[in-house]
Amino acid sequence: MEKLNRSLPPQFKTIEHVDIPISKQDVLSNQIPVHIIEGGSQEVLKIEIIFNAGLWYQKSPLIAGTCNLMLNEGTEKYTAAELAEKFDFYGAYIAYNNSQHDASVSIYTLKKYLKETLDLLEEIIKRPTFPEKEFKTILSNKKQSFLVNREKTNALAKEKFNSLIYGDKHPYANVFDAKAFDEVQLNDIKNFYKDFYTSDNCHIIISGKMNDTVIQEVENRFGASSWKTKTPDVNPEHKLISSENKKIFVRKKDAVQSSIRIGRPLFNKTHEDFPGIMLFNLILGGYFGSRLMQNIREDKGYTYGINSLLLSHLESGHFAIVTEVGKDVCDDAISEIYKEVTRLREVLVPEEELNLVKNYFAGEMLRSFDSPFALSESLRGNLPFGFNNSYYEKFLQEIKAITSGKIMELANKYFKQENLYEIVVGENKD
Repeated sequence: MEKLNRSLPPQFKTIEHVDIPISKQDVLSNQIPVHIIEGGSQEVLKIEIIFNAGLWYQKSPLIAGTCNLMLNEGTEKYTAAELAEKFDFYGAYIAYNNSQHDASVSIYTLKKYLKETLDLLEEIIKRPTFPEKEFKTILSNKKQSFLVNREKTNALAKEKFNSLIYGDKHPYANVFDAKAFDEVQLNDIKNFYKDFYTSDNCHIIISGKMNDTVIQEVENRFGASSWKTKTPDVNPEHKLISSENKKIFVRKKDAVQSSIRIGRPLFNKTHEDFPGIMLFNLILGGYFGSRLMQNIREDKGYTYGINSLLLSHLESGHFAIVTEVGKDVCDDAISEIYKEVTRLREVLVPEEELNLVKNYFAGEMLRSFDSPFALSESLRGNLPFGFNNSYYEKFLQEIKAITSGKIMELANKYFKQENLYEIVVGENKD
Protein backbone atom coordinates (compact mmCIF):
# COMPACT_ATOMS: atom_id res chain seq x y z
CA MET A 1 0.00 0.00 0.00
CA GLU A 2 1.30 3.44 -0.96
CA LYS A 3 2.39 5.46 2.05
CA LEU A 4 0.55 8.77 2.61
CA ASN A 5 2.87 11.76 2.18
CA ARG A 6 1.68 14.16 4.86
CA SER A 7 3.97 16.93 3.65
CA LEU A 8 1.73 17.42 0.61
CA PRO A 9 -1.66 19.17 0.92
CA PRO A 10 -4.80 17.34 -0.27
CA GLN A 11 -5.57 17.72 -3.94
CA PHE A 12 -7.65 20.81 -4.68
CA LYS A 13 -10.97 20.02 -6.33
CA THR A 14 -13.34 22.58 -7.80
CA ILE A 15 -17.05 22.09 -7.14
CA GLU A 16 -18.76 22.47 -10.49
CA HIS A 17 -22.38 22.15 -9.40
CA VAL A 18 -24.58 21.18 -6.48
CA ASP A 19 -27.41 18.67 -6.58
CA ILE A 20 -30.04 20.03 -4.20
CA PRO A 21 -33.26 18.07 -3.71
CA ILE A 22 -36.19 20.27 -4.68
CA SER A 23 -39.22 20.35 -2.43
CA LYS A 24 -42.54 18.93 -3.54
CA GLN A 25 -45.67 21.03 -3.20
CA ASP A 26 -49.06 20.09 -1.90
CA VAL A 27 -52.02 21.96 -0.48
CA LEU A 28 -54.42 21.17 2.34
CA SER A 29 -58.14 21.21 1.64
CA ASN A 30 -58.44 24.67 3.23
CA GLN A 31 -55.76 25.94 0.78
CA ILE A 32 -52.79 26.03 3.16
CA PRO A 33 -49.64 25.49 1.01
CA VAL A 34 -47.45 22.58 2.09
CA HIS A 35 -43.82 22.16 1.01
CA ILE A 36 -42.33 18.67 1.43
CA ILE A 37 -38.65 17.74 1.62
CA GLU A 38 -38.07 14.00 1.74
CA GLY A 39 -34.82 12.55 3.02
CA GLY A 40 -32.84 11.19 5.91
CA SER A 41 -32.33 7.67 7.17
CA GLN A 42 -33.94 8.09 10.59
CA GLU A 43 -37.66 7.92 11.33
CA VAL A 44 -37.77 11.58 12.30
CA LEU A 45 -39.80 14.52 11.01
CA LYS A 46 -39.76 18.28 11.30
CA ILE A 47 -43.05 20.09 10.82
CA GLU A 48 -42.96 23.88 10.75
CA ILE A 49 -46.00 26.13 10.58
CA ILE A 50 -45.03 29.62 9.42
CA PHE A 51 -47.19 32.74 9.74
CA ASN A 52 -46.81 36.21 8.28
CA ALA A 53 -46.66 37.53 11.83
CA GLY A 54 -43.26 39.13 12.29
CA LEU A 55 -42.17 42.55 13.50
CA TRP A 56 -43.37 44.09 10.24
CA TYR A 57 -46.99 43.67 11.37
CA GLN A 58 -46.87 44.81 14.99
CA LYS A 59 -48.25 48.25 15.91
CA SER A 60 -45.78 48.75 18.77
CA PRO A 61 -42.61 47.02 20.05
CA LEU A 62 -42.51 43.54 21.61
CA ILE A 63 -45.94 42.37 20.47
CA ALA A 64 -44.93 39.93 17.72
CA GLY A 65 -42.11 38.26 19.66
CA THR A 66 -44.07 38.00 22.91
CA CYS A 67 -47.09 36.55 21.11
CA ASN A 68 -44.96 33.84 19.54
CA LEU A 69 -43.33 32.94 22.87
CA MET A 70 -46.65 32.81 24.72
CA LEU A 71 -48.08 30.10 22.47
CA ASN A 72 -46.20 27.65 24.68
CA GLU A 73 -47.46 29.06 27.97
CA GLY A 74 -50.69 27.10 28.19
CA THR A 75 -53.67 25.99 26.11
CA GLU A 76 -57.30 25.11 26.80
CA LYS A 77 -56.22 21.54 27.65
CA TYR A 78 -52.72 21.86 29.08
CA THR A 79 -50.59 24.10 31.23
CA ALA A 80 -47.10 25.06 30.10
CA ALA A 81 -45.63 22.45 32.45
CA GLU A 82 -47.91 19.73 31.08
CA LEU A 83 -46.97 20.61 27.50
CA ALA A 84 -43.28 20.41 28.34
CA GLU A 85 -43.75 17.08 30.09
CA LYS A 86 -45.64 15.58 27.15
CA PHE A 87 -43.10 16.72 24.55
CA ASP A 88 -40.36 15.27 26.74
CA PHE A 89 -42.23 11.98 27.11
CA TYR A 90 -42.52 11.59 23.32
CA GLY A 91 -38.89 12.55 22.77
CA ALA A 92 -40.02 15.57 20.75
CA TYR A 93 -38.69 19.10 20.63
CA ILE A 94 -40.63 22.27 19.91
CA ALA A 95 -39.09 25.55 18.75
CA TYR A 96 -40.45 29.07 18.32
CA ASN A 97 -39.03 31.67 15.97
CA ASN A 98 -39.86 35.28 15.23
CA SER A 99 -38.22 37.52 12.63
CA GLN A 100 -38.90 40.73 10.73
CA HIS A 101 -41.64 39.28 8.52
CA ASP A 102 -42.69 35.91 9.89
CA ALA A 103 -43.12 33.78 12.98
CA SER A 104 -43.16 30.02 13.25
CA VAL A 105 -43.73 27.01 15.47
CA SER A 106 -41.75 23.85 14.67
CA ILE A 107 -41.81 20.35 16.09
CA TYR A 108 -39.10 17.72 15.70
CA THR A 109 -40.70 14.37 16.33
CA LEU A 110 -40.25 10.63 15.98
CA LYS A 111 -42.60 9.43 13.27
CA LYS A 112 -44.08 6.75 15.51
CA TYR A 113 -45.38 9.51 17.80
CA LEU A 114 -46.54 11.81 15.01
CA LYS A 115 -50.22 11.66 15.96
CA GLU A 116 -49.53 12.50 19.59
CA THR A 117 -47.16 15.36 18.88
CA LEU A 118 -49.39 16.81 16.17
CA ASP A 119 -52.24 16.83 18.71
CA LEU A 120 -50.05 18.97 20.96
CA LEU A 121 -49.05 21.23 18.07
CA GLU A 122 -52.71 21.70 17.17
CA GLU A 123 -53.46 22.73 20.76
CA ILE A 124 -50.63 25.28 20.74
CA ILE A 125 -51.58 26.78 17.37
CA LYS A 126 -55.36 26.82 17.74
CA ARG A 127 -56.10 27.13 21.44
CA PRO A 128 -53.49 29.13 23.39
CA THR A 129 -54.86 30.88 26.48
CA PHE A 130 -52.22 33.58 27.08
CA PRO A 131 -52.30 33.45 30.90
CA GLU A 132 -51.62 36.80 32.54
CA LYS A 133 -49.14 35.48 35.10
CA GLU A 134 -46.92 33.97 32.42
CA PHE A 135 -47.27 37.13 30.33
CA LYS A 136 -45.87 39.24 33.18
CA THR A 137 -43.08 36.74 33.82
CA ILE A 138 -42.01 36.70 30.16
CA LEU A 139 -41.97 40.50 29.97
CA SER A 140 -40.04 40.76 33.23
CA ASN A 141 -37.41 38.30 32.01
CA LYS A 142 -37.16 39.98 28.60
CA LYS A 143 -36.77 43.39 30.24
CA GLN A 144 -34.00 42.15 32.52
CA SER A 145 -32.18 40.60 29.57
CA PHE A 146 -32.64 43.83 27.61
CA LEU A 147 -31.15 45.95 30.41
CA VAL A 148 -28.15 43.62 30.78
CA ASN A 149 -27.58 43.64 27.04
CA ARG A 150 -27.74 47.43 26.92
CA GLU A 151 -24.58 47.53 29.01
CA LYS A 152 -22.64 45.85 26.20
CA THR A 153 -20.93 48.03 23.65
CA ASN A 154 -21.58 45.62 20.78
CA ALA A 155 -25.35 45.66 21.43
CA LEU A 156 -25.39 49.47 21.51
CA ALA A 157 -23.34 49.63 18.29
CA LYS A 158 -25.75 47.27 16.51
CA GLU A 159 -28.77 49.24 17.70
CA LYS A 160 -27.31 52.58 16.64
CA PHE A 161 -26.16 51.23 13.28
CA ASN A 162 -29.58 49.76 12.46
CA SER A 163 -31.26 52.98 13.57
CA LEU A 164 -29.07 55.09 11.29
CA ILE A 165 -29.50 53.01 8.15
CA TYR A 166 -33.22 52.13 8.50
CA GLY A 167 -34.66 54.80 10.81
CA ASP A 168 -35.76 54.57 14.46
CA LYS A 169 -39.31 53.47 13.65
CA HIS A 170 -38.52 50.88 11.00
CA PRO A 171 -39.07 47.20 11.99
CA TYR A 172 -35.70 46.24 10.49
CA ALA A 173 -34.08 48.49 13.10
CA ASN A 174 -36.34 47.19 15.91
CA VAL A 175 -35.23 49.97 18.25
CA PHE A 176 -37.06 50.63 21.53
CA ASP A 177 -36.28 51.54 25.13
CA ALA A 178 -37.01 49.94 28.49
CA LYS A 179 -40.37 51.69 28.93
CA ALA A 180 -41.76 49.62 26.02
CA PHE A 181 -41.89 46.62 28.37
CA ASP A 182 -44.26 48.53 30.67
CA GLU A 183 -46.50 49.72 27.85
CA VAL A 184 -47.34 46.47 26.09
CA GLN A 185 -50.66 45.00 27.21
CA LEU A 186 -51.92 41.42 27.24
CA ASN A 187 -54.85 42.40 25.00
CA ASP A 188 -52.30 43.59 22.40
CA ILE A 189 -50.89 40.06 22.35
CA LYS A 190 -54.29 38.39 22.13
CA ASN A 191 -55.42 40.68 19.30
CA PHE A 192 -52.19 40.11 17.36
CA TYR A 193 -52.69 36.34 17.67
CA LYS A 194 -56.31 36.62 16.53
CA ASP A 195 -55.37 38.70 13.50
CA PHE A 196 -52.27 36.91 12.24
CA TYR A 197 -52.19 33.28 13.42
CA THR A 198 -54.81 32.22 10.91
CA SER A 199 -55.20 29.50 8.31
CA ASP A 200 -55.09 31.87 5.33
CA ASN A 201 -51.92 33.54 6.64
CA CYS A 202 -49.61 30.55 6.88
CA HIS A 203 -47.75 27.83 5.06
CA ILE A 204 -46.24 24.55 6.23
CA ILE A 205 -42.88 22.91 5.60
CA ILE A 206 -42.51 19.18 6.31
CA SER A 207 -39.09 17.54 6.14
CA GLY A 208 -37.65 14.15 7.01
CA LYS A 209 -38.65 10.53 6.49
CA MET A 210 -42.03 10.71 4.79
CA ASN A 211 -44.81 8.27 4.06
CA ASP A 212 -48.39 8.58 2.81
CA THR A 213 -49.88 9.04 6.26
CA VAL A 214 -47.88 12.15 7.23
CA ILE A 215 -49.77 14.58 5.00
CA GLN A 216 -53.07 13.02 6.03
CA GLU A 217 -52.27 13.50 9.71
CA VAL A 218 -51.44 17.15 9.06
CA GLU A 219 -54.62 17.51 7.00
CA ASN A 220 -56.70 16.03 9.83
CA ARG A 221 -55.57 18.74 12.24
CA PHE A 222 -54.93 21.80 10.11
CA GLY A 223 -56.95 21.26 6.92
CA ALA A 224 -60.60 21.30 5.87
CA SER A 225 -63.23 23.02 7.99
CA SER A 226 -61.40 22.09 11.20
CA TRP A 227 -59.31 25.25 10.79
CA LYS A 228 -60.63 28.00 8.58
CA THR A 229 -59.70 31.45 9.83
CA LYS A 230 -59.04 34.71 8.02
CA THR A 231 -56.50 37.48 8.54
CA PRO A 232 -57.68 41.08 8.12
CA ASP A 233 -56.50 42.76 4.93
CA VAL A 234 -53.43 44.43 6.44
CA ASN A 235 -50.43 45.60 4.47
CA PRO A 236 -48.37 47.97 6.65
CA GLU A 237 -46.04 50.43 4.98
CA HIS A 238 -42.73 51.27 6.62
CA LYS A 239 -40.64 53.98 5.06
CA LEU A 240 -36.88 53.47 5.15
CA ILE A 241 -35.26 56.71 6.33
CA SER A 242 -31.46 56.57 6.42
CA SER A 243 -29.70 59.22 8.47
CA GLU A 244 -27.66 61.92 6.75
CA ASN A 245 -25.17 61.70 9.61
CA LYS A 246 -22.85 58.85 8.69
CA LYS A 247 -20.24 59.01 11.45
CA ILE A 248 -21.29 58.52 15.10
CA PHE A 249 -19.42 58.00 18.35
CA VAL A 250 -21.33 56.85 21.45
CA ARG A 251 -19.48 57.16 24.74
CA LYS A 252 -19.83 54.20 27.10
CA LYS A 253 -18.18 54.95 30.40
CA ASP A 254 -15.66 52.37 31.68
CA ALA A 255 -15.85 50.30 28.50
CA VAL A 256 -12.70 48.20 28.13
CA GLN A 257 -13.19 47.70 24.40
CA SER A 258 -14.68 49.76 21.61
CA SER A 259 -17.27 48.23 19.31
CA ILE A 260 -17.09 49.20 15.64
CA ARG A 261 -19.70 48.85 12.91
CA ILE A 262 -19.04 50.12 9.41
CA GLY A 263 -21.48 49.50 6.57
CA ARG A 264 -24.44 50.71 4.59
CA PRO A 265 -28.00 49.90 3.49
CA LEU A 266 -28.14 47.77 0.34
CA PHE A 267 -30.64 45.42 -1.29
CA ASN A 268 -31.84 41.84 -0.98
CA LYS A 269 -31.04 38.61 -2.82
CA THR A 270 -33.35 39.41 -5.74
CA HIS A 271 -31.03 42.21 -6.95
CA GLU A 272 -28.82 41.48 -9.95
CA ASP A 273 -25.68 42.60 -8.08
CA PHE A 274 -26.29 40.41 -5.05
CA PRO A 275 -24.06 37.46 -6.14
CA GLY A 276 -21.13 39.81 -6.75
CA ILE A 277 -21.66 41.60 -3.44
CA MET A 278 -21.78 38.20 -1.72
CA LEU A 279 -18.38 37.36 -3.18
CA PHE A 280 -17.01 40.81 -2.26
CA ASN A 281 -18.22 40.23 1.30
CA LEU A 282 -16.53 36.83 1.55
CA ILE A 283 -13.21 38.17 0.32
CA LEU A 284 -13.31 41.16 2.66
CA GLY A 285 -14.54 39.59 5.89
CA GLY A 286 -16.99 36.77 5.33
CA TYR A 287 -14.88 33.79 6.44
CA PHE A 288 -11.95 33.01 8.72
CA GLY A 289 -9.33 33.42 5.99
CA SER A 290 -10.70 36.79 4.85
CA ARG A 291 -8.60 39.91 4.34
CA LEU A 292 -9.91 41.64 7.45
CA MET A 293 -9.09 38.62 9.61
CA GLN A 294 -5.63 38.28 8.11
CA ASN A 295 -4.82 41.96 8.57
CA ILE A 296 -6.53 43.09 11.76
CA ARG A 297 -6.42 39.86 13.76
CA GLU A 298 -3.45 37.86 12.47
CA ASP A 299 -1.09 40.65 11.43
CA LYS A 300 -1.95 43.60 13.70
CA GLY A 301 -3.43 41.70 16.66
CA TYR A 302 -6.03 44.41 17.24
CA THR A 303 -8.92 42.01 17.83
CA TYR A 304 -9.85 38.42 18.51
CA GLY A 305 -12.31 38.44 15.64
CA ILE A 306 -13.62 40.65 12.85
CA ASN A 307 -16.13 39.82 10.17
CA SER A 308 -18.35 41.36 7.54
CA LEU A 309 -21.91 40.28 6.89
CA LEU A 310 -24.60 40.70 4.27
CA LEU A 311 -28.25 40.61 5.37
CA SER A 312 -31.11 40.14 2.92
CA HIS A 313 -34.51 41.31 4.15
CA LEU A 314 -37.70 41.07 2.14
CA GLU A 315 -37.85 44.82 1.46
CA SER A 316 -34.19 45.81 1.80
CA GLY A 317 -30.85 44.62 3.15
CA HIS A 318 -27.56 45.85 4.51
CA PHE A 319 -23.83 45.25 4.69
CA ALA A 320 -21.81 45.62 7.89
CA ILE A 321 -18.27 45.12 9.18
CA VAL A 322 -18.31 44.20 12.86
CA THR A 323 -15.54 44.00 15.44
CA GLU A 324 -14.46 44.89 18.97
CA VAL A 325 -10.99 46.27 19.65
CA GLY A 326 -9.02 47.75 22.51
CA LYS A 327 -9.79 51.44 22.95
CA ASP A 328 -6.11 52.30 22.44
CA VAL A 329 -6.10 50.84 18.89
CA CYS A 330 -9.60 51.85 17.78
CA ASP A 331 -8.50 54.53 15.31
CA ASP A 332 -5.78 52.29 13.89
CA ALA A 333 -8.27 49.43 13.41
CA ILE A 334 -10.72 51.71 11.59
CA SER A 335 -7.92 52.95 9.36
CA GLU A 336 -6.98 49.37 8.45
CA ILE A 337 -10.61 48.49 7.71
CA TYR A 338 -10.89 51.33 5.23
CA LYS A 339 -7.53 50.36 3.78
CA GLU A 340 -8.83 46.87 2.96
CA VAL A 341 -12.01 48.26 1.39
CA THR A 342 -9.94 50.70 -0.67
CA ARG A 343 -7.66 47.89 -1.83
CA LEU A 344 -10.68 46.06 -3.26
CA ARG A 345 -11.65 49.22 -5.12
CA GLU A 346 -8.19 49.82 -6.55
CA VAL A 347 -6.45 46.44 -6.96
CA LEU A 348 -7.80 43.39 -8.78
CA VAL A 349 -8.27 40.32 -6.61
CA PRO A 350 -5.68 37.68 -7.64
CA GLU A 351 -7.22 34.74 -9.50
CA GLU A 352 -5.88 32.26 -6.93
CA GLU A 353 -7.64 34.08 -4.09
CA LEU A 354 -10.83 34.52 -6.11
CA ASN A 355 -10.99 30.81 -6.97
CA LEU A 356 -10.29 29.85 -3.36
CA VAL A 357 -13.18 31.97 -2.10
CA LYS A 358 -15.52 30.68 -4.80
CA ASN A 359 -14.74 27.11 -3.86
CA TYR A 360 -15.11 27.91 -0.16
CA PHE A 361 -18.57 29.28 -0.89
CA ALA A 362 -19.57 26.16 -2.84
CA GLY A 363 -18.25 23.90 -0.08
CA GLU A 364 -20.16 25.78 2.61
CA MET A 365 -23.27 25.57 0.47
CA LEU A 366 -22.91 21.79 0.17
CA ARG A 367 -22.26 21.45 3.90
CA SER A 368 -25.37 23.43 4.74
CA PHE A 369 -27.55 21.02 2.74
CA ASP A 370 -26.47 17.84 4.51
CA SER A 371 -29.89 16.97 5.97
CA PRO A 372 -33.57 17.45 5.15
CA PHE A 373 -33.88 19.73 8.18
CA ALA A 374 -31.11 21.98 6.86
CA LEU A 375 -32.84 22.04 3.48
CA SER A 376 -36.07 23.08 5.17
CA GLU A 377 -34.27 26.03 6.79
CA SER A 378 -32.96 27.12 3.39
CA LEU A 379 -36.38 26.75 1.83
CA ARG A 380 -37.96 28.82 4.56
CA GLY A 381 -35.54 31.63 3.77
CA ASN A 382 -36.20 31.42 0.03
CA LEU A 383 -40.00 31.15 -0.12
CA PRO A 384 -40.76 34.80 0.79
CA PHE A 385 -38.68 35.88 -2.22
CA GLY A 386 -40.55 33.56 -4.56
CA PHE A 387 -37.70 31.02 -4.79
CA ASN A 388 -37.37 27.36 -3.97
CA ASN A 389 -34.02 25.65 -3.30
CA SER A 390 -33.23 25.45 -7.02
CA TYR A 391 -32.18 29.09 -6.48
CA TYR A 392 -28.83 27.88 -5.15
CA GLU A 393 -27.74 26.08 -8.33
CA LYS A 394 -28.36 29.23 -10.35
CA PHE A 395 -26.69 31.34 -7.65
CA LEU A 396 -23.59 29.12 -7.66
CA GLN A 397 -23.25 29.44 -11.44
CA GLU A 398 -23.53 33.23 -11.12
CA ILE A 399 -20.83 33.22 -8.43
CA LYS A 400 -18.52 31.12 -10.65
CA ALA A 401 -18.89 33.60 -13.52
CA ILE A 402 -17.85 36.66 -11.51
CA THR A 403 -14.45 38.09 -12.41
CA SER A 404 -11.95 40.16 -10.45
CA GLY A 405 -12.92 43.08 -12.65
CA LYS A 406 -16.56 42.71 -11.59
CA ILE A 407 -15.56 42.70 -7.91
CA MET A 408 -13.63 45.95 -8.43
CA GLU A 409 -16.56 47.47 -10.32
CA LEU A 410 -19.00 46.66 -7.50
CA ALA A 411 -16.57 47.86 -4.85
CA ASN A 412 -16.41 51.24 -6.57
CA LYS A 413 -20.15 51.34 -7.15
CA TYR A 414 -21.23 50.60 -3.58
CA PHE A 415 -18.30 50.91 -1.17
CA LYS A 416 -16.71 54.30 -1.53
CA GLN A 417 -15.84 55.60 1.92
CA GLU A 418 -18.30 58.49 1.73
CA ASN A 419 -21.16 55.97 1.28
CA LEU A 420 -20.35 54.06 4.48
CA TYR A 421 -21.77 54.58 7.95
CA GLU A 422 -19.31 54.36 10.85
CA ILE A 423 -20.46 53.76 14.41
CA VAL A 424 -18.12 53.42 17.39
CA VAL A 425 -19.24 52.71 20.96
CA GLY A 426 -16.65 52.89 23.73
CA GLU A 427 -15.13 55.02 26.45
CA ASN A 428 -13.15 56.99 23.93
CA LYS A 429 -11.80 56.75 20.41
CA ASP A 430 -8.28 57.98 21.06
